[in-house]
Amino acid sequence: MKRIITLFFLSLLFVNTTNAQRLTGTWEGDIDGDEFLQVNIIDVKGGKLCGYTWDYRYAKKSDYCKAYFSGSYNKEKSSWFVNGYAFMENSGGHVLMQLTFRLDFEKGRTVLNGYCRVKPSFFSGGGTAYEISLRKVSNQPAMMTQEMKDCVKENEPPKKPVTKPPVELKKDVPVIKKPIAPKKKDSVIKPPAINPKQKDTATKIKPPITKVTPMVNTLPTQTKGRTNKEISRIVVNDRKIKLEVYDNGTIDGDTVSIFYNGKMIMSHRRLSSNPIEIDLTLDENTSLHSIVLFAENLGSIPPNTALIILTTASKKRYELFSSANLQQNAELIFEYKPK
Repeated sequence: MKRIITLFFLSLLFVNTTNAQRLTGTWEGDIDGDEFLQVNIIDVKGGKLCGYTWDYRYAKKSDYCKAYFSGSYNKEKSSWFVNGYAFMENSGGHVLMQLTFRLDFEKGRTVLNGYCRVKPSFFSGGGTAYEISLRKVSNQPAMMTQEMKDCVKENEPPKKPVTKPPVELKKDVPVIKKPIAPKKKDSVIKPPAINPKQKDTATKIKPPITKVTPMVNTLPTQTKGRTNKEISRIVVNDRKIKLEVYDNGTIDGDTVSIFYNGKMIMSHRRLSSNPIEIDLTLDENTSLHSIVLFAENLGSIPPNTALIILTTASKKRYELFSSANLQQNAELIFEYKPK
């Protein structure tokens, strides 16, 4: 009986030790047997993950996509939830995914078991869930992108201030003062006496009054310190364009303000499956035009993501994806080139 209890205790200890391992690294497996899946994870502690996925079809490797994700730990379900939010590369036809998995130990190796499904959206709906089993092939991600570096930096705990040792004060040493010779009295030149009957002939000139016109800042005060990250640049041949802005994925309360060439055109609008519609006539005095999405919050699933559908007057249609947070704005650049 003691042996059974001891073995049971050791197995529990082994499982807990396994589950405590870091998830950082490269994990590989497949989806439904016909699609390769690679998940590159950065475990930033505090129950958060970030990284990117890479998947392609075995029958046609040129049919692929890479997408950024963020993730968090669900204590109630003892599993990780990963949410794709923006494409790095897309050969066409791919949509963002959501992964749910747990850390297991099978046949002497650590694996991630769970399932993946198409990220629900206004266009794709829900989608079928497919079981996945991923094995660890490296303790480091296959590639470390700037987005992942920023993610690690944002989630690093604040550094403790360095306390210097107290400075020892030297004992007071008596100072012997040298005698100071008395200063010679300066000869004072008295001004000429003023005749009280003599009138002042000088004309008094009042200083000019200058009016200062305050500078009007078209951006909100809280944008100071945020940088603009260019997420897409396209060429358009029409001055009149239409923008439709949706929440890209789960409707989680994302709110944005939108700027065109530095001027606010939409303030504190909540993203949903119903589009925010904006009709724009591009300024003919410049060839480059900027649309900035400023995240007013991050919703319940960070970061603040949006799907932007651009339609030109000549019926050309573009689908653009943006991702913004409290440190970076998402910026779309349109280059106007009339035919």
